[in-house]
Amino acid sequence: MDKTHLYVAARYVELNPVRANLVKKQQEYRCGSAFAHIAGRDDRLVHVAPLLEMFGEWGDFLSRSLSDDEVEEFRCHERTGRPLGTNRFIARLENVLGRMLNKQ
Repeated sequence: MDKTHLYVAARYVELNPVRANLVKKQQEYRCGSAFAHIAGRDDRLVHVAPLLEMFGEWGDFLSRSLSDDEVEEFRCHERTGRPLGTNRFIARLENVLGRMLNKQ
């Protein structure tokens, strides 16, 4: 997954508890990785530095909603198991893996 699509995937996953109506705000859900990222502290399961270095302040990052198109694209790739990225990124993966990954 390239960085642009990682951005969508991270927000999609981190906001699942909100979409599932478990909490109103992601900060209220203490069982997921978002809590560690918002606090800026590692826990037993999450090392926060990689994503915080890429995306900055996590609360601001999560406050920007995903578009319907972003959600649908992510869900489509989640269902099919096909890699998510630009055509260039997919082509590089195909070269490395020696197999076709794009939908025929």
